[in-house]
Amino acid sequence: MANKFYYFGFGSNMLARRIHIQNPTAKRIGAGKLENYRLDFQGIGSSRWLGAPATIVPTPGSHVYGAVWEIDMCNLSDLDNQEGVSDGIYIPISVAVQTLHDNSQLECRAYHLSTQPESDLHAAGALNIPHNRQPSKSYLKVLVKGAEETGVPQEYLKWLKGLKHNDNYVEDMEQILQLEQVKLDQ
Repeated sequence: MANKFYYFGFGSNMLARRIHIQNPTAKRIGAGKLENYRLDFQGIGSSRWLGAPATIVPTPGSHVYGAVWEIDMCNLSDLDNQEGVSDGIYIPISVAVQTLHDNSQLECRAYHLSTQPESDLHAAGALNIPHNRQPSKSYLKVLVKGAEETGVPQEYLKWLKGLKHNDNYVEDMEQILQLEQVKLDQ
């Protein structure tokens, strides 16, 4: 396994088409559960997504579902680049993720925003997300599509679908993915 690593994608990287733009060696292992973290959103976001990006925040008793990927080490710097590590946007961390298909525990690379939200969306309720912490409608659509593709539990999928968004919408998912490819080609 020295030439490969596991990665836990909880945001747009649950979607195979999205992660394969910069990480063509990524092979989905399946859905995974990260205990004692919550999914949250923070910041205004990028011009590409038009809203706040996802992050994971240490929170005892909470959990996040996502995709577990096996990726060749040759793509590690590509993944770091995609997550803006050198720009200080996301910070790589190591987390223990339980796979849903066989209940095994894997050490995975994950990323959380360098500026974490101070309050818990779960406590405030998904419908009370402050405007500056709302994902765009487009970004949320990618998260939901990736979660469906990954096979996360239905109750988590329902929760994702119920999150409040800021109504910003890039024409369609194809346009978002094309923008990602343009950025990669530059």
